[in-house]
Amino acid sequence: MDIARTCRTGFLFSLLLLLLPVGTSFAGEEVVKDGVLHVVNEAEPRDGRQEVQLEEVWRVGGDDSEDFFGMISQVKVDDDGTVYLLDTRLAEIPVYSPEGERLRTLSREGEGPGETRMPSNLIFMPGGNLGIVQIFPGKITIIDKQGAPVGEFKVGGGDPTKGGLMQFFDCQSVGDRLIVCGESIAMGDGNQTRTNFVASYDLEGQEISRFFENPVFQDYSQWIFNEDEQVRVAFRQVLAGPDGRVYLIPSRNRYAINVYSQDGALERIIERENFEHRVRSDEDYELIKSTVQAQLAQLPNPKITISRTEPDLTSLTMGSDGNIWVSTSKSGVDQPKGVFFTWDIFDLDGHFIKQISAACPGDGEEDMLVWTPGGDAVQVTGFLAAARALGGGVGSGEEDEEAVPMEIIYYRAIGD
Repeated sequence: MDIARTCRTGFLFSLLLLLLPVGTSFAGEEVVKDGVLHVVNEAEPRDGRQEVQLEEVWRVGGDDSEDFFGMISQVKVDDDGTVYLLDTRLAEIPVYSPEGERLRTLSREGEGPGETRMPSNLIFMPGGNLGIVQIFPGKITIIDKQGAPVGEFKVGGGDPTKGGLMQFFDCQSVGDRLIVCGESIAMGDGNQTRTNFVASYDLEGQEISRFFENPVFQDYSQWIFNEDEQVRVAFRQVLAGPDGRVYLIPSRNRYAINVYSQDGALERIIERENFEHRVRSDEDYELIKSTVQAQLAQLPNPKITISRTEPDLTSLTMGSDGNIWVSTSKSGVDQPKGVFFTWDIFDLDGHFIKQISAACPGDGEEDMLVWTPGGDAVQVTGFLAAARALGGGVGSGEEDEEAVPMEIIYYRAIGD
C-alpha cells in the first residue's frame, strides 16, 4: 500500500489548487542567499500531520524464536516481497519470504569471495545483485540473490594509488552510478588527515562527481575533538534521488539539507525555520563523554568537548510516495500516545509538505523502522542497544549481558 493513498484529502486539495492565484507559494519560500537558492520552510508543514496505523503481519527473533540476530542494521525488500536483513555483527544476510519464512542465509564473515567483515549497509546493485557495503577497508562485496559471489567494487577499481586507506559509511545505487559516503585516510608522521566525502562513481570505481569534501588534520600529540564543530556526513545521511540529484546533511546543529545536481554543483539548500535543538540529559551527556574519553585514551591529553544537544537531523530516506523523509532528533521522543515515530516529508524540490507518523508499539529511540517500497514497514527492536554494544559505545558493558534479543516485525499499513 502506498502511504500517500491513505490521505483522503488528496482530491479536495487538487481542487483547491485550481482556485488559488497563480504564483501562490504552497510550502517553502525560495530565496537566493550568497548565490545559492534556499528553500526556507516554516516550522509547520503545509498539509499538517498524517497518522498511519500499522498492523503486525509476522515477526521473528526474540526469546522464543530459533532465529537469533547479532545486530540488524539494514532492511531491504525486493519487488517480489522478499526481505533481506543485514546482520552487521554476524556479517550475514538472513532472507525471509513475504510471509515470514526463513529462506536462506547469504554471505558470512571472512576475507574470501562473497564475504565481509563489519558490513554497514546493503544495497541493490545495478542489474539486481546485492551489494554488501564494508566499512574498512571500504568496499562493496557483490553477490547474487542466491549468495554466489559476483565481484567487488572499490574506489579506483582497486588501484591503491587512487583509493588508499578508505572507509565506507554508506553507498547507494542510482541508475548506472554508485553514490559513496566515506572517508579517505592519509597517514603522516605523528598525524593523519581524514577527508570525509560524498561522490559518485561508475561501476568500475572511477569517480564521476564529488558533491562534498571536508579534510580534517589531526596531530596525535594535540588531538582535538569538538562535537559541536564537527562537519561530517556519515551513516544514513545521504540520499540519491530518482532524478539524479543528491541530498545530504551538511551540518550538525542546523536544520539544513544540501541538494546537488548530478555534476556535483550545489543546487539548493532546504531549511526549516525555528527548529529547537534537543537538549541531552545530564546522564546521556556523561555517558557519551566517558565513551569518547575511553576511545581516545591512548592519546596524550586529548582536548574533548561534548555537545549538550543531539544532532538536529539524523537520517534521510526516499519514501514510497516519491518524497524525502527526514528523521530529526525529536522524531522518536515525546510523540502523541500510540505514535512510534514521526518524519518530516519534503518534495524533491525541498518544500515541507507534511509530517507522517507511524502508529505501532515500540520505542522510537531504541527501535528502528524501515519502510518498504510498497508502503509496508519492518521494525527492528533493540537497534540502538545492539549498535552501542557492537561499537563498545555508551550503554555497552555489564548491563548488555541481559539484553533482550532483537526481533524483526513486519507491519502492513492500513487505512482509516
